[in-house]
Amino acid sequence: MTKLQIVLILACISFMYLAFRAFKRNKISLITFCFFFLGWGTIAVFSLKIQWLNAIGITFWLNRWAELIVYFSIIILFYIVFHLLNIISKNWYDLTRLISTNAINKAYDEVKDQLSHRENSKELDDFIFNIRVYNEAKVLWKTIDEIVAYWVRKMVFINDGSRDNSLDILEEKKKQYPKCLIVIISHTINRGWGAANKTGYNFIKKYAKALNIKRVVWFDPDWQMDIKDMERFQKAIQNNKDVDLFLWSRFIKGAISYDMPTSRRIILRLSKIITRLFYGVKVSDPHNGYRVYTLPALEKININADGMHYANEINEQIAINKLKFVEVPVDIRYTDYSLWKGQKNSNSWKLGWEMIYQKFFS
Repeated sequence: MTKLQIVLILACISFMYLAFRAFKRNKISLITFCFFFLGWGTIAVFSLKIQWLNAIGITFWLNRWAELIVYFSIIILFYIVFHLLNIISKNWYDLTRLISTNAINKAYDEVKDQLSHRENSKELDDFIFNIRVYNEAKVLWKTIDEIVAYWVRKMVFINDGSRDNSLDILEEKKKQYPKCLIVIISHTINRGWGAANKTGYNFIKKYAKALNIKRVVWFDPDWQMDIKDMERFQKAIQNNKDVDLFLWSRFIKGAISYDMPTSRRIILRLSKIITRLFYGVKVSDPHNGYRVYTLPALEKININADGMHYANEINEQIAINKLKFVEVPVDIRYTDYSLWKGQKNSNSWKLGWEMIYQKFFS
């Protein structure tokens, strides 16, 4: 068996599986599925029996040029695959937009009376935290307590369809800290990292005046980030008045990453190179989750991805909008929980695929 045959067979199996998944989710019709399945099945058969294809070619005076049929078919079927993926993505994003809009409107109705009676009394009242929550019950309570202990009084939590008791914890903490503005936005269905963060910043952009804020902090609830690093961010803000956003970095002077796995360090180093090549942004830590934005900067950033590719989109938006940024050293706590929950190395492969697909085929 030649290398070409192996590649063709693997491609056939992969795309037949994608067609089956799309059909199960009612994203394609039975006729489309049959056409798709039979097309790739035919290529798989001819890949195993090249002599059959040659025999057909001789019948039509093509001789060994019959292989051209295979290549032409592959091109057509690849087009069909990505056309279907684009249709599925559009439907997915439309559903996200509907869920997000309903969640934002409901959340505002619940807090609008509270907003009308709030006044800023401390510097940190100019900041609001945007925090995506998905099944974080084990550490969520501890994260909120630390944030409040640091005198942060404004938080937006996006409960992204959690199936544990994360929502109950958020409601309990809202009662426990009545002097804090804790906005809870709930997605009825889990939509992904990007979708949740997008919902949060759309809420903040829409009601920024009522929230009476100047900056937005993106923060994770998995107890990996240290709220005390806000001191470094505040100092950087004081020293850089004209900067649009401030990004964490685990790889500049002053940063500490407790127990960072070697494999994680290698992947992050590679992502830095890829980010420079694909997006032209020279950041030392491309997939940073601890960010501080000015409102004008937030207005310019447009996120489309529902998944983890949103981090790449932000880097791309930084380049497109020529936003000024400063990197801030942070202390990151790598725990078994955070590595399992959101920092798995396997996510890097998924993120790489999303980046290539969004960059060239969407």
